Amino acid sequence: MKMVTGERLAVLGTLTAAALLIWLSAWPDWKTADARQTQLIELQHKVGGISQAEEALAAETSRLADARKHRDLECRRIPDTADVAGLMQSLSLEVDGHTVRDQTFTVMDRPSPEANRFQVLPLRVELDADFQSVWSVLERAEGLPRLVRISGLEMTLIDQKQPVDGSQPLRASLAMDVVYAPPGQGDTSQ
Repeated sequence: MKMVTGERLAVLGTLTAAALLIWLSAWPDWKTADARQTQLIELQHKVGGISQAEEALAAETSRLADARKHRDLECRRIPDTADVAGLMQSLSLEVDGHTVRDQTFTVMDRPSPEANRFQVLPLRVELDADFQSVWSVLERAEGLPRLVRISGLEMTLIDQKQPVDGSQPLRASLAMDVVYAPPGQGDTSQ
């Protein structure tokens, strides 16, 4: 059975039409697939960037935690009130009439602003006591968890006529600056 030329042309035309129909129906899908492939590559890069960003965030979070630990160990707290009563209680010694004869705490002036962030309240502690007691007040001030500056220290012998042997009572005057940051005073981050 031989195919006639007309039949051959009809079969060839049908096959060509079928191939063209398949190609025309598949071409938009190929085009969409290429666009989707490009989007997929972009998203994979973004996801890779997110994991890198997460790693960087974790590293910076760790650095921040270390910095906060360092701050807590090395820096004094600056409270939002002067709390003079609490400070007096922390620095007070027992007046026994022998080693500590007298002690007074005096707020010297109104608070003054410092560095637009803090208030400084001048306080004076006066003691009639032996040297160890005066030193104890200084050590207590140093050991406070809050920021207190010793801005002056004057000491004299109470009785200038007694021979100096290290046990004479002293009259000591310690000038202190009580530093605090009232709310709304500005940035108080340490």
